[in-house]
Amino acid sequence: MLRGMYTASNAMQALQRQQEMLSNNLANARTPGFRADQASLRTFPEMLIQQTANNERTGVRGVATVGKLATGVFMQAATPNFTQGSITETGNATDLQISSLEGAPLFTIRHRDPLTEEEETLYTTNGQFAVGQDGLLRTTENDLVLDTNGQPLDVVNEDFKVDADGAVTDGNGQAIGNLGLVVTDQPETLERTGNGLFRSTNPLNAGNVRVDQGVLELGNVEIEQTMAEMNAGLRQFEANQKVIQAYDRTAEKAVSEIGRVR
Repeated sequence: MLRGMYTASNAMQALQRQQEMLSNNLANARTPGFRADQASLRTFPEMLIQQTANNERTGVRGVATVGKLATGVFMQAATPNFTQGSITETGNATDLQISSLEGAPLFTIRHRDPLTEEEETLYTTNGQFAVGQDGLLRTTENDLVLDTNGQPLDVVNEDFKVDADGAVTDGNGQAIGNLGLVVTDQPETLERTGNGLFRSTNPLNAGNVRVDQGVLELGNVEIEQTMAEMNAGLRQFEANQKVIQAYDRTAEKAVSEIGRVR
């Protein structure tokens, strides 16, 4: 009986984590470049139930398998979904959208930890940038956007152009540099670090990436599907609640009535 309660409680914990993941996806549906998390519920390694059998002729006790018992479910580690999100035209020179047929394209940025002041090269799909007071191209979190040489892009002001290959020129047509664009065909290996940034443990290579200026990619969250999954998860959570309540009533009855002397 206790195994059933544990199974139901494990399911409730997994469903709660799933709801938190889906809620975060829904809240970021309009966040530029957001990549929705995805995860599935899987059963714990199944346990073999065995019964002890008596060999009537030899008297030797043997073991016979009578079935399997799953001991509950857990939510796998969430991984970002790198399918392309919806596209909106903004007309802003600092808004860039990237796409590639070779894999998941990413901007290269330099992030500074506000606590340790340590700098790290990270990656993002958020193409909503701004020009800082120092004339450098920055993210909305004030991280530096890097070129192909790993150096900040000094665009001076918003009067700059970016062609389809990622080449950046100023208002007079003078070359500034090239956007540091990379592509990965294994986006599941990227580690989400927060604020739309990703860390890669493997070197990422430049690829064939198309850049569109004045266009912004929003989050790739499918709102209707996400809401349907949340509703289904809520019903499953309530069903497991009822299972635990039923086990609780059974246990209470067993304690109070079984073995009572009349």
